[in-house]
Amino acid sequence: MITIYSLFWTIFNCSIMALIIFVLRTRTSFITKYGTPILYFLIICCIIRVLFPVEFPDFQYVIGDSTVYSKLCKPLTSLLFPTFPDWFLPLLIFVWVCGSIFHFIRLYISSKDVQRAIKDTSCEADGRVREKLKEIDPSCKLPVYTCSGITVPVLAGYFHPAIYIPDYSYSDMELHYILLHEYTHWKRKDIWKKFFVNIIWVVIWWNPAVYAVRKEVSNLIEFRCDRKLAITLSDVDIVDYLVALRSSFQRAHTPMIKTSLYTIEFVNTAKRHTISQRFDLLISIHENSRRRLFSQGILILLASLWMVASHYFILQPKYETPADAFHGDMPDNQTISFIADKNNAYLEEQADGSYIFYYNNIPIEVPSSEVESGLYDFYPIVKYKNEKSFSLNNLLSFLKNSFLKQE
Repeated sequence: MITIYSLFWTIFNCSIMALIIFVLRTRTSFITKYGTPILYFLIICCIIRVLFPVEFPDFQYVIGDSTVYSKLCKPLTSLLFPTFPDWFLPLLIFVWVCGSIFHFIRLYISSKDVQRAIKDTSCEADGRVREKLKEIDPSCKLPVYTCSGITVPVLAGYFHPAIYIPDYSYSDMELHYILLHEYTHWKRKDIWKKFFVNIIWVVIWWNPAVYAVRKEVSNLIEFRCDRKLAITLSDVDIVDYLVALRSSFQRAHTPMIKTSLYTIEFVNTAKRHTISQRFDLLISIHENSRRRLFSQGILILLASLWMVASHYFILQPKYETPADAFHGDMPDNQTISFIADKNNAYLEEQADGSYIFYYNNIPIEVPSSEVESGLYDFYPIVKYKNEKSFSLNNLLSFLKNSFLKQE
């Protein structure tokens, strides 16, 4: 089930994982040694965790924190406590859906504007460009256009992809590596990977970790493409490829059309550190070519354990219950947890159909609509008992007393 606690716990876990992904991605030595598949696996784990912000009460172990987390959550006690108003959960879902619709419309309109602007400023490339593409793959029918509205070559289009290159004068060597790079993106379906991450961002827009993962996926797509090319090239060819990257980066300036969210760019001028890292990775591509499979396996195992642990453990605040709120004798110096579980909480159904939630023997009235919605399915439900109720235990007690009187 999804609760406020599980949402906060998901945001916390995914933010930590996004930070780890960012730190590892910026370490060229790590990527050179272990490759990008490890980072891809971490991103997949993070995305799965984002998409399933749920908790499993029958499976989980609750960790109560009475220091930092409890102080952070105390201002939101009215939301975190099970007695939030009936209208709160529908309102939360309504805001979530409205936000997703807003981001989807915004993404769709921006994407259409980019496609329209590119097509309006494009014309079919000359025969020299098409011949260069045929040298790479004679059977390739990927269209190539010259576009005056962009400053770096891009691959654009989901269902009808095409390569667009700026209206510059490129040498044969530069043109070869530009087309080879974008062709590799097309063969690897990289633009669909970017589309998938954008859809996740639309759905889970409220989680800040999604924004970080969205950026890191774009960087990893470029690293993977560079590596795919470089392992087939000689050292001399890699130098030529670096020259083509450097030339495109130097020629690029602020474009009339901002395409980074909807296309695969040859170079991204807004990320100087990333282009520098691409250079370092390409230079060291033939170093440490033997992957340490054992180390990779350990890292994948640790990431998998993190996934399981993030669902098995859940952090919740822990407070001291006031003595006057406790029903019955409370031992001295005893702290009562504000963590509701099967051992300290249950529902009691009243004769009129309403419910009382007993939490460390503290009675809390809860609306029947919340119980019927399944919010309290985790807790046992007992029937209300009064003096007039008649049960099997009452019958046995009555027969026992009658028998004793007869003796």
